[in-house]
Amino acid sequence: MREGERLLDLGCGDGRVLLRAATVHGAAVAGIELDPALAASARELLRAHGVDGTVTQADFDTVPIDADVVFAYLSPATLQRLRPLLGACQAGTRLVTTGYPVPGWEADEAAGRCFLYRLPATEAHIDRESRGWASAGVLVSLRPDTPSLVAVKLHHGGGPVAAGVSGAGLRQWVAIRTGADTAAPGDEVIVDIRFDPRPTGTLAAGTLDVPGEPPFQVFAAVDDGEPGVWGLAAPGCSVIGRALPGGNAASVLAAARRSHQRRPRNSAV
Repeated sequence: MREGERLLDLGCGDGRVLLRAATVHGAAVAGIELDPALAASARELLRAHGVDGTVTQADFDTVPIDADVVFAYLSPATLQRLRPLLGACQAGTRLVTTGYPVPGWEADEAAGRCFLYRLPATEAHIDRESRGWASAGVLVSLRPDTPSLVAVKLHHGGGPVAAGVSGAGLRQWVAIRTGADTAAPGDEVIVDIRFDPRPTGTLAAGTLDVPGEPPFQVFAAVDDGEPGVWGLAAPGCSVIGRALPGGNAASVLAAARRSHQRRPRNSAV
């Protein structure tokens, strides 16, 4: 950033990014945060360091986006929903996302888990002849007592988009958010699966269900090993579907970790 440029942080949390942008880069900073406690913390952080910035308590998809640089540490489905607002930004606006890229856009630059877009962004090619999920299912290994997010990709058949979860253990564990409410035939729709914190040894299996689409199998296990996300073909779903309920999660995860098919955390399965 250049001194004096305006930075807007979408979902600014406790304000740490705002503070760094102001004190290190000399930016004029503003943040949007829905959580009132976090918004208050962000304001207090800026005040305590003598930073003249603003923090608005609001849902960021209801507030005009006007800045030289927009920063977003948001989930894939949320980024997909924000694309119309981001796409309406003034030409030359720079968008920086961390953790996840914007679905359907090509980043101008990428380093690690950070992605830079110069708006208007370049649209990624979408194979609209494809239909269904990118894989038959997913195996997820999670760290204990930590919230986690997995994003999965669907080439929708067109029409309203709705998603639900079946399987008692999984249904009580996760929350679902889709990247769109409606889709044209072949559109890529991202579905976020948010896992609440659970202790070591927690196991669950179930399906992610979207009307008109085949069920997407979800297998999850909490252990102390390295977290990972593995896309599964149908035979793999059958193998893990037999192993997980029997308490053989440790051997299944060990075999998965020895493989070379673990997905990067910033990709959609």
